[in-house]
Amino acid sequence: MSIKKVLKILGYIFVPLLPMVIAIYFLFPYVNEEKHKEVAEKYSDDFVIGDSTDVTMSTFRPTAARGDTIEDLGEDYATMEEKVSRFQKDIQELKMKVDSLTIVNDSLTQQLVQRDSSANEVLTADTEISEEEFSENIKSLLDLDIESLSPILNKMSDEQLVKIFKAGSGLQRKKLLQSLESDRAAKLMSEVL
Repeated sequence: MSIKKVLKILGYIFVPLLPMVIAIYFLFPYVNEEKHKEVAEKYSDDFVIGDSTDVTMSTFRPTAARGDTIEDLGEDYATMEEKVSRFQKDIQELKMKVDSLTIVNDSLTQQLVQRDSSANEVLTADTEISEEEFSENIKSLLDLDIESLSPILNKMSDEQLVKIFKAGSGLQRKKLLQSLESDRAAKLMSEVL
């Protein structure tokens, strides 16, 4: 006999057997009702294939562990209620803390804004005072004679000389340019113009 014939015979035997096994598996509750009732009682909380109850209508029921009684479950429920109430109190306390911190934060930002505005006012007042003092200092500096003014101006930076030149009057500017060396005076004039 060839292998093809052997496989064909085995196929004729096992292929019809497979649907029969599946049918018996699903029809078990109806074929052997007594055995099905025993299994259903044993696993009443678990879903059993072929059970006639509607799966969509069944609800989850937690099972008690062995040795748990109704009193134990009641105590567990009471402790859970206590935990829930404690958590709710904690949440309320935290909300109150957050509210108080936001109020403090708002007041601190207002104080910061007030300090910044007052600091700006003080700075503007200082700059006004410093401009007046600056013009007086320039007058006193340029009132010196050219021989004593020349070494002082040579030690100053170009930026300072530009400020002095812009703040001085016509005679003071003339005196400033006369007291500087010719190269430095030319550089000053090029920066001013």
